[in-house]
Amino acid sequence: MTLEEALQKIKKTDRKDYEARNKAVLRAMSLALEKGYEAGIRMDYTKPEYPVVYIELPTGQVSWHLPEHRKEWDGHTTEEKYNRIEQYLGA
Repeated sequence: MTLEEALQKIKKTDRKDYEARNKAVLRAMSLALEKGYEAGIRMDYTKPEYPVVYIELPTGQVSWHLPEHRKEWDGHTTEEKYNRIEQYLGA
């Protein structure tokens, strides 16, 4: 998928299929970073339960609210994190 295709998918699914739109937003952020555009996530302090993805396109900034992760941090350490990844990968 290209950045252009991801942006089209966002436009097509916005306000109709939030699950598909949210996946496309995250993909677009990744693709924008690959192209060298500034992109990232910031907290919206007026709506802290909805972080915002920003992409700086050559034509201007675009952004979308995403839902907050439903579960609280479980307290894992960095070592535990990578142990979990290794277990998942079957190492």
